[in-house]
Amino acid sequence: MTETATIPEYLLSREQIDSYRRNGVIRLEGVIPPDVLDVLRGAVEQAVEAETHSPVPVGLPTDSRPAYEKIFNQKVNLWQRHPEVARFTLSSALGSIAARLEGRAMRIWHDQALFKEPMKGNNKTPWHQDAVYWPHADRWHQTTVWIALKDATTQNGCMAFVEGTQSLGPLPPVDLADPQDLFDAAPHLRPVKPVPLPLKAGSVTFHNGLTFHYAGPNKSDDIREAFAIIYMPEDTVFDGSPHVVTDGHGFQPGQKLEAELFPLVS
Repeated sequence: MTETATIPEYLLSREQIDSYRRNGVIRLEGVIPPDVLDVLRGAVEQAVEAETHSPVPVGLPTDSRPAYEKIFNQKVNLWQRHPEVARFTLSSALGSIAARLEGRAMRIWHDQALFKEPMKGNNKTPWHQDAVYWPHADRWHQTTVWIALKDATTQNGCMAFVEGTQSLGPLPPVDLADPQDLFDAAPHLRPVKPVPLPLKAGSVTFHNGLTFHYAGPNKSDDIREAFAIIYMPEDTVFDGSPHVVTDGHGFQPGQKLEAELFPLVS
């Protein structure tokens, strides 16, 4: 099974697409069948184990890394170093969902394992938008699939979203070491109740890169295991800002991010 496990195509209704575009997030049940999930989870777990003692944490800009280390064990771009992970990251079935939700062809921006340790202090993930950390000239149509490798619950730190906040556009990045109150930036959202989206293993959320989201601390006795794949429109342009994914690769401001680092998946 490890040689042939593939993620099957997933049908989306017009209503689901409209809901995603209105709310900036959608939960999709059973996207990864159990037999495929076993292979995916094993591949990601082995890759994370192999890299856990790496001296250089990767994922967000340098000044944010110490805060993220306290939140969870994060490994970025596993697909580039682990072929058994790559065939899932490069899944055309997942890429097709991303493309249909956002209405444009998509490339991989990067993948990441997000393993939140149990009972490790107050390891909540602050409210934030994703796309404001990325060196993209246009930040409106990135989307992330967040795959629950094990059940994600309110007890172990499932994600919660403030629906519709993608319409605010890019706001100043949250300082993860000293996060400000979300409502300082958007006071009119105070009446809006965040929506937690627990997931059964194999189910996913897709959320737009500008949708505010949060994950509580892991108060369970087990690691909360998730794997995320981030997509960007195929014509995304580099804005010149430093970022661990693009640093050292010679990209120039105004250049499209269309190298082998960012394969087209839809």
